[in-house]
Amino acid sequence: MRRLVLALLLALTALAVPGQAAPAPGFASDNIEWLGNVPLHADTAGAHLLGGYLYVTSSHELTIYDIRNPEQPVPVSTLPIPQQPYFAEEDVDTNGKVLLIGTLEMLVVVDVRDKAHPAVLSTLQGGDEHTVTCVLDCTWAYGSYGEIVDLRDPRAPKKSGDWTTARKGGPGAQHDVTEVSPGIVVTSTETMWVLDARRDPAHPKVVATGVPGDDRFVHANLWPRQGKDRFLLVGGETAGTGTGDLCADKDAGAFMTWDTAGWQTSKTLALVDSYRPAAQSPTTGGALAYETYCSHWFTPRPGWKDGGQVAVGWYEHGTRLLQVAKSGKIKEIGYFVPAATTSSAAYWVAKDLLYVLDYQRGLDILRVHDGKAPRAIAPGAKGLPPTKGPARLRTWLPGSLDGDEWRCR
Repeated sequence: MRRLVLALLLALTALAVPGQAAPAPGFASDNIEWLGNVPLHADTAGAHLLGGYLYVTSSHELTIYDIRNPEQPVPVSTLPIPQQPYFAEEDVDTNGKVLLIGTLEMLVVVDVRDKAHPAVLSTLQGGDEHTVTCVLDCTWAYGSYGEIVDLRDPRAPKKSGDWTTARKGGPGAQHDVTEVSPGIVVTSTETMWVLDARRDPAHPKVVATGVPGDDRFVHANLWPRQGKDRFLLVGGETAGTGTGDLCADKDAGAFMTWDTAGWQTSKTLALVDSYRPAAQSPTTGGALAYETYCSHWFTPRPGWKDGGQVAVGWYEHGTRLLQVAKSGKIKEIGYFVPAATTSSAAYWVAKDLLYVLDYQRGLDILRVHDGKAPRAIAPGAKGLPPTKGPARLRTWLPGSLDGDEWRCR
C-alpha cells in the first residue's frame, strides 16, 4: 500500500514541478516569481525543514520530501497518521531522528531516521496539544498548553510537568513554544516568557518576559541566530470573518519585532514595531474578498542579521514579504496572492526560494528576486499581451478559437 501511495505522490509531483505548469492565476508583486505547485496536502497547516528534507503534515498523513534540489521536491515516503481536518500538526518538530505529532488526544512519536520508511515509535495518551516542540534535541517535549513530556526514552514517553506553573498566575492565552537555542524556550503567550530548561527540563525557570501592552493574541515566535540576534520576531493571529479590512484592523493579529538588547539583565523584551496589511483590493496588493484569519507562520530569509527580510503566511492575504530595518521598523516589499489562497506557512529553502504551505493549494514554490522577476512565458505561447500595473500574474489558457491565448488575471 505504501508503495502505491508513494508512486502516486511521485506521479503528481512530476506533473507539478517548475517548467511544466502555467503561471498561477492571481496577483503578485514584481519581485516574486511563481515556479510551480505540488497539489497535495491541501489541508496542511505547516511543515518542518531540516537537513535537506521537508516534513509535511496533513489531516491524514506525514510525507517526507527530498529537497536537496529545492526547485523539484521529491517525495520519498508517506506515513498514514489520521489527524483533525484543518487542524493537522501545524508546527511539526523533529531533530531528524524522532518527529512529534499531537493528534486525537495523543502524542505520536515517529521514527524518521530512515526517510524512506518512517514508523510510529510510540504514543502517549492525553499528550495532544495544539503544537508540540522538541527541547534539548528531542529528549524532552513542551506542549503549547503546558505539557512537559520526558522523551529520553522515545519508546516510552511520560508526562513530567507543566511549564505554565513556572510563575504564579501563568502566562495567559497559549498557542506555541519555540526552542531558540538548546534549553532556552520562548512561549507564544499573552505575556511571553523566556524559559531556561537547561538544568531541569521538567521544571523550567522564567528568566525574562515580554508584554504587548494590550490583549493581542500571540501565535508564534522566532529568535534568529539561536537567540543571539537583536530582534525576536513575533506573529499574532486573529480569528473572525469579514471582507476587505479584517486583517488591517488595529486589533487584528500583527507581525511584530521585539528588541532583546540586554534582556539577561533587564529581564524584559520590548515591542518595537507592528505590521498589518493595508485594507485594499487584490489588484493593489491586498487580500482576497473574504477573510477568515490574520497572520500565521513565518521565517526570516537566509542572511538575516539584526534585520533583513521575512516571509509570512497570512491566510487570504496570501504570502507577504516584509523588510525589517536595523531599527526594527517593518515595511512590506512584496506579496503573492494566488486564486483561492489560504496561506498557512512560508519557509525559505534557499537564498531566493520560498515554499508556501497553503490550506487550499498544497505547496507553492516561489522565487524571490531582488529586482523584478522575469515575465512568465507558458509552454507554446506565441507572445504576451501588454499588462497594466505590477500586481498581475498571467494565466495560459490553451485551445481558444484563435489558438493559444493569454489572459491576465
